Amino acid sequence: MKYLNENQYKAIGLLLEGKKNVEIAEELGIHRNTVTNWLKEDSFQAELRKAATRHGQHRLGELVDRMYSTAINEGSAAMAKLLLQMQGMLTDKVNVDQTITKKEGIVNYNTIDEEIASFAKRLEDESDIEH
Repeated sequence: MKYLNENQYKAIGLLLEGKKNVEIAEELGIHRNTVTNWLKEDSFQAELRKAATRHGQHRLGELVDRMYSTAINEGSAAMAKLLLQMQGMLTDKVNVDQTITKKEGIVNYNTIDEEIASFAKRLEDESDIEH
């Protein structure tokens, strides 16, 4: 594995600050094509991804606070749904009871119709919550 030099690590920091290649090159005293070439290297990209992940984790609390604020102050059902999903309180998973509705080889269509109606009602109730 190729190790990055000091300027490459500095460039990564400047990229995370939102600086453009030309600005990074000026600040580091290198040619702008050097930054462009670094961005094409797998080892540089890997370090950039790691740094971006670390950078994002530091602001995660702020993001969650803003999500709560949006859900509450703006009444955003979509944001509320995301927050509930993050907390494991809401999933897209539907549990299906696979009990056999046959009795002595005869299909009980009334029971099947009741199960379908029950499922449709649950879907309708969930749809009402989202809107």
